[in-house]
Amino acid sequence: MRRAVKRRCVAWQPHETAGIVPPMLDLKRIGYFTRDHDQDYRLGSMRKLFSRAHIEMVELDRENPGEPVDLVMALGGDGTVLRALSAFPGIPVLAVNFGTLGFLTASDREDLDRVLVRLLSDDYFIEDRLTLQVDHRGQSYRCINEVVVKSSIHMIQVGVEVDGCSTHRPRGDGVIVGTPTGSTAYMLSTGAPVIKPDVDCIILKPLNEYSFGSRSLIMPGSSKLTLTVDTERREQEVLLVIDGKHKANVTAGDVIQVQRSHVPARLIFFERDYFFRNLKSRLNW
Repeated sequence: MRRAVKRRCVAWQPHETAGIVPPMLDLKRIGYFTRDHDQDYRLGSMRKLFSRAHIEMVELDRENPGEPVDLVMALGGDGTVLRALSAFPGIPVLAVNFGTLGFLTASDREDLDRVLVRLLSDDYFIEDRLTLQVDHRGQSYRCINEVVVKSSIHMIQVGVEVDGCSTHRPRGDGVIVGTPTGSTAYMLSTGAPVIKPDVDCIILKPLNEYSFGSRSLIMPGSSKLTLTVDTERREQEVLLVIDGKHKANVTAGDVIQVQRSHVPARLIFFERDYFFRNLKSRLNW
């Protein structure tokens, strides 16, 4: 049974640093995403539990978020978590792994009962993680893991500026700019470093650069990056891909600006050492 706690409901406010936030949620309405319809998510028993705590539980539409919720449960793998974070910016997400890797999840499906009891007992914390804002041709996108500018066949050259200073012009398959959250996603396969999620930084990594001296660059989270695709190139198809989804085609001379988004990714966890435990269990450290 949920313990009676008097608390002042504090609305989330934009801030400039990633970090840990104590539980301040007044739960009245919880939404959920599922990975598919082929698994037993025990939705009936969850509804009964939340109902006893006077909390409404509703299924969320990926295309139409509908009415506001106080918390989102993502029942699936990392892809389900990303969809939840994208569809409900600023809303805390509790992720339970019903998928394969599940690096962003707080627990596995076997621990669902324990997780819900701790949630209703306010025995959790919220981790605010840096996300990115990507601007291209008048369109603005929010990025949780990484933004990639890449070619489909030939090598391209991309000019990189950091806070107005020209830094590098990597020549290769393109460049990837990521967050600490993204360091254990696609960026991991590129050889970029693994970074603890609460580190306030942005990572730049050339993709298959035609140079033995190619290295990652780690910058403060306040940095503003400008990526410019070289006008003298053979490649006719250059793509802008954000969190694994194609957003736009990039033409020669296009400018892409990347900086911190004012809305963090908000994830709920229960154990302070969850990141290192996931490194061991998910990545066989």
